[in-house]
Amino acid sequence: MIIKSFYRFIAVICTVILAAPLSSGQPGTRPDTLRVAVVQMDVVDGDLAANMKTAEMNIRKAAGMKADIVCLPEVVDYGWLYQQARRDAFPIPGRYSDFICDLARKLNIWISVGCLEKDGDKTYNSAILVDRSGNIVLKHRKINTLPDLTSHLYDAGSADDIRVVDTEFGVVGITICADNFTIENSKRVAELGAWLLITPHGYAARVKDVPDNAVRYMTHIRNIAKQTGLWVVGPNTCLSEVAGGDWKGWLHSGCSTIASPEGKVVVFGKFREPDLIVYDIVREK
Repeated sequence: MIIKSFYRFIAVICTVILAAPLSSGQPGTRPDTLRVAVVQMDVVDGDLAANMKTAEMNIRKAAGMKADIVCLPEVVDYGWLYQQARRDAFPIPGRYSDFICDLARKLNIWISVGCLEKDGDKTYNSAILVDRSGNIVLKHRKINTLPDLTSHLYDAGSADDIRVVDTEFGVVGITICADNFTIENSKRVAELGAWLLITPHGYAARVKDVPDNAVRYMTHIRNIAKQTGLWVVGPNTCLSEVAGGDWKGWLHSGCSTIASPEGKVVVFGKFREPDLIVYDIVREK
C-alpha cells in the first residue's frame, strides 16, 4: 500500500510543480537574489544533544554553500510533541537560542529555527530569526497549537502579536505550521509589508498516509504562497517517529518546500529522508 501510494505521490508532485508559472516581475525593477538553505532534518524526540549536533552540521554546511539564510523546522531542539516540553524548555534568550546565535555570528549567516520557549509559568512553541551578528531580531509564538493534542505541552501565542522585521534582504515574517490553517495569520504577514514568509513545520501522519501527507504538505505551502502573494519557505522534519502522545508512531514526510508568490513549488526536499536544499530566490526590488 505504501509503495502504491508513493508512486501516486510522485505523479501528483508533477502536477503540483507545474501548477503555476513563475512571474517575471514588474518592468524596470532590479532583481535581487537571496540564497536560502532549507534544512530537512531528523528531529529525535527529546534528544537535545543529538538535535543540536544535527542542526549545527547542517548550518555549517549551508554556510559553506554561501547561503544568506538557513531555515530549520519546527521545535528542532526537542521535537514538537515532546511530552516533557514544560519541564525542559529553555527561555529565549537561553541555552538553545544562545547556541543558534553563536553559530550565526561565527558563520556570518542568518538563521531561522523553531524551538520550545519557557517564559515564567508559560511554555511556547516558538521560532526565532537571528541575524549575522547573532542578534535575535524576530520571535514568533505558535498561535494554532492544536490544543487537543498539545495543551499539556505548551501554551498558545496570539495573532495580535504577529510581527515582521526589516532585514538586509527585505521585510520578513514568521508563522509556524498550523498557524497557516487560518490564512488570515499568513495574510497578516503580507499586510505588514513582508515579501518572504518563513514557516517551520512538523507535518506528520500515520505510516500508511505518509506519501499522501507529503503531497498535502507541498500543496499546503503553495496555497499559502498563492493566497498571500508571498515567497514561502517551509522547512519540514523527516524520518523519526513521533515518540509520545496521541500521535505516537506517526511519521514526518519531509518534502520541505519553497513556493513562489504565484503558488508554484520551485523546489522541494526528499521524501522522508534528511536533505539540505539551497535555492536562489530572485525577487524584484
